[in-house]
Amino acid sequence: MKAKLLQSWVSSRAADLRAATLVYTGASVATLFLIRDAAGYGDEMKAALVVAIVGFGLNAIAWFDGALADIAASRSSMDEDMANSDMGKNFKKAPFNIFRGLAASIVIANTVAQSMALYA
Repeated sequence: MKAKLLQSWVSSRAADLRAATLVYTGASVATLFLIRDAAGYGDEMKAALVVAIVGFGLNAIAWFDGALADIAASRSSMDEDMANSDMGKNFKKAPFNIFRGLAASIVIANTVAQSMALYA
């Protein structure tokens, strides 16, 4: 793949990661404000809030994982000059599977913690 095209594509997926982080963080903060007032909620409202929390989490995992998987896949698309550069060598060594696991773990932990806090 041509260097400019690869750079543009990776940049686009990195922008997706930034957007996903912003959206998920905003959704998490919003649900925390709702959880703060949960003492007055009935069971139906609490259940609806758990569904929203889980939905936000599933969406975030799909969004994060897809972007990270695409960026990881781009390592094999580097042309020879880029792959042999110091930056290209560093990029090839990046532990994207760990990044993907860490992103999923953070979202799952947040989803579980918020759901537990709702019923505490």
